[in-house]
Amino acid sequence: MAETRAKTTVNASAMLYSMEEQYTNKPYAHDRLLAKTVLRLFPRWVVPNEVTMARFILTPLVVWLIWIGEYSWGVPLFVLVAFTDTIDGSMARTRNQITKWGIVFDPIADKFLVGSILVVLVIRKLSLYLGLTIIALELIVALAGLYSHRQNHVFMANNLGKAKMCLQVAGLTILLIGAWTGIPVLHSLATIVLATSVVFALANIVAFGVRRAI
Repeated sequence: MAETRAKTTVNASAMLYSMEEQYTNKPYAHDRLLAKTVLRLFPRWVVPNEVTMARFILTPLVVWLIWIGEYSWGVPLFVLVAFTDTIDGSMARTRNQITKWGIVFDPIADKFLVGSILVVLVIRKLSLYLGLTIIALELIVALAGLYSHRQNHVFMANNLGKAKMCLQVAGLTILLIGAWTGIPVLHSLATIVLATSVVFALANIVAFGVRRAI
């Protein structure tokens, strides 16, 4: 029994190392651009997991500012906090600092930010059903990810998940600007963008199930 558990642990560690190595060696085009620009502002002792933790910590402040209607501070801070998702991912890939913790909790930090703003803004100002649908899909992905983590299966974020996150951030940013400026057309545009993100979220869930089945 002990030998079997040891072999399982070794195999899981080897699988994770292989995945991290493959993922690290394939930075995206925007990673290289950020490495030459924004990431230069971050010293080497700052690691991606610390940026992810900053997103967890700053999210309640963003939510509070949006809740009280302080959009002049809340909107720029939301964009900045959302951008940390790009920063920590690019930092991990270009600096060879990918960790199992980061793979699991980086998307959870994204869902914490997006879900919180959805509760505060989309459900109150846009559509109850759209907001609840996005939150439900995010919970499904988060729970599936945590379950896979407990089973020693770790899956990297794919292009569908990244596209979904970009659409969600774009939609929420448009909605926030609309609430800030009072321009009605921005609410309609935000609805279209967020509804499109639902399509990508569903496709991502299907892709996740396929990857688990293989």
